[in-house]
Amino acid sequence: MEERLRFWSDPDIELKLAKDTGVTVFRMGIDWSRIMPKEPVNGLKESVNYAALERYKWIINRVRSYGMKVMLTLFHHSLPPWAGDYGGWKLEKTVDYFMDFTRLVVDSVSDLVDYWITFNEPHVFCMLTYCSGTWPGGHPDMLEAATATLPTGVFQQAMHWIAVSHLKAYDYIHELSNSSNPLIGVAHHVSFMRPYGLFDIAAVSLANSLSLFPFIDEISKKLDFIGVNYYGQEVVSGAGLKLVENDEYSESGRGVYPDGLYRMLLQFHERYKHLNMPFIIAENGIADETDLIRRPYLLEHLLAVYAAMNEGVSVLGYLFWTISDNWEWADGYGPKFGLVAVDRANNLARIPRPSYHLFSKVVNSGKVTREDREKAWNELQRAAEEKKTRPFYRAVDKNGLMLAGGLDEPIQRPYIERDWRFGHYEMDGLQDHLSRFSRFTIQRLSLKRKKKYQKKELVLNPL
Repeated sequence: MEERLRFWSDPDIELKLAKDTGVTVFRMGIDWSRIMPKEPVNGLKESVNYAALERYKWIINRVRSYGMKVMLTLFHHSLPPWAGDYGGWKLEKTVDYFMDFTRLVVDSVSDLVDYWITFNEPHVFCMLTYCSGTWPGGHPDMLEAATATLPTGVFQQAMHWIAVSHLKAYDYIHELSNSSNPLIGVAHHVSFMRPYGLFDIAAVSLANSLSLFPFIDEISKKLDFIGVNYYGQEVVSGAGLKLVENDEYSESGRGVYPDGLYRMLLQFHERYKHLNMPFIIAENGIADETDLIRRPYLLEHLLAVYAAMNEGVSVLGYLFWTISDNWEWADGYGPKFGLVAVDRANNLARIPRPSYHLFSKVVNSGKVTREDREKAWNELQRAAEEKKTRPFYRAVDKNGLMLAGGLDEPIQRPYIERDWRFGHYEMDGLQDHLSRFSRFTIQRLSLKRKKKYQKKELVLNPL
């Protein structure tokens, strides 16, 4: 665990890479399990690793020594194993344990942190842990999984206690940090969801009703900003996500759709503008070992953010995910999200990709140039025209549905020639057989009607 990127033992490698791009804010997390390796049933004295707490304080001071501000995440899916054993966020006592952890961290580093993220993507964590059992700590049985999203189901239970924890943590951080006046928010995962077919419309509506606004609604009065994590679009088909053959995807199966970030920012702005709520793009990135998709992906999403800002959306900043190839939860080391490659066969040597230098250029100039945009896009299109392929780490069943688990060995998928640049993507209609047949029939009838009236016009207007 410590040697995934050696950030714990040698943070300066990552910090220097970040600093050299010109960014002014460094986002990092604190592992609850590392601070509290044992359940504090007999008080904190026997359960807290104070040496680990001091180590985190030292690392945060290192961030500041590079001239960067600190964005600190308290819960980035790091539920301690002991909490998972008794049910974790399904139970109220986890709120008390989390607040014990929060107070320890805030008391130690409150004067060093500029932005706090209490929870990262809580609804994703609850879905994958308590509903599907894909992530550790959930262990749902058949009944629990089947009723997970009902009002009394485990998803709603867990999300409620996480919301309560955020509200308590918000108050505590602000009480202790009056002089430094930090901004406190959450990192909320959003994706643009669309139905594959006619009978998937209800599933999209249900998914959006659970994931888009309820959590933010519950905590909106105690937020200084909304962090948005956006990776792409998801095409819903039945109970799963469809791999659409003419869409581009990341190595981890996320559909590339920059317009979705623009559209989601406008939706959230419209809902919370009465609160004058600013946004931070807390995560945006793509798994792409070849780095051919990543370069236009970066530029097109920045253009999407800029377009939203021109529509009145207040965006305080943008953080790209991520600096170096990371451990991607259930997908392991497969998908490569880094601006910098990590050679795991060569002592974790870092090799900056072309996107690292492009990102640095944008950060330092504050501009996305037409020349850079065309160059990045043309290089990707050449690869698509030459029928080149790249790794894809998502298993796909015979119906084209992507499975939750990642592949240990990737399959090869071609680059797609479709124009997905911001402002260029043309949305498909419903793609199921019934919708296609209906669309074809309507088009044929429209064509016949058009020809009929054209003939009449020819008779009436012989010239």
